Amino acid sequence: MGILNNFNVNVSMNFVMNRLPIWQLISNASSPTNSRVKLIAYATMFTAIYFVLAYVVSATIGPLLRGSGAHFFRAFCMVLIASQLRTPNGPLVFSIVSGLLLLMVPAPASYLYLPGSIGAGLVYEFWLRRGDYAKNAVSNNMIIVGSILSGATESAIVTAGLFAIGFSFSELLVLTASTGLPNVGIVGIWVFSLSKNIILSALGAFVAIGFIKSKLTQLR
Repeated sequence: MGILNNFNVNVSMNFVMNRLPIWQLISNASSPTNSRVKLIAYATMFTAIYFVLAYVVSATIGPLLRGSGAHFFRAFCMVLIASQLRTPNGPLVFSIVSGLLLLMVPAPASYLYLPGSIGAGLVYEFWLRRGDYAKNAVSNNMIIVGSILSGATESAIVTAGLFAIGFSFSELLVLTASTGLPNVGIVGIWVFSLSKNIILSALGAFVAIGFIKSKLTQLR
């Protein structure tokens, strides 16, 4: 069953990445534009990609780690849209649009996803604006560090909100219990939430960098 699930995820990802015209975005990377229409169009398209891929992964891995794929694909999409536009506000618009759509997700306290998503976008934008935005948007080091900071921010906002409303974290407790670990407690929940988001955000950034390089190589 595990092999079948992995096969389904790979097939779904390959279908989405090959069918959607992401390669056209990368092919225009040398021609940045301030067009608001282009900005909104890219943000909307990457939001669609984000939701499709995140849903496929969440539906495959089950409830214990549901939502984990969203962290990976959020970073992946933020890197792509910033590297394509190379002008401010792309990742921020993406985070706002995706955050609004996340309000409709049938999950406990889904309203916390909106501030978490916006916070992630703001931090990524702030990081890229430290110097030349166009250069930072395609700098491997800036991309990776920005994605990590962005993921940590999102996790901190959502986790703090869950504690504030008295969320039980039952799925996390079940997961740790199934591995034979003792009660993780508040510190353990924070460590797990932050580390999971940071790791997946970094992985999403690495994959996005590899994807951009592979497409640019093909276009030469």
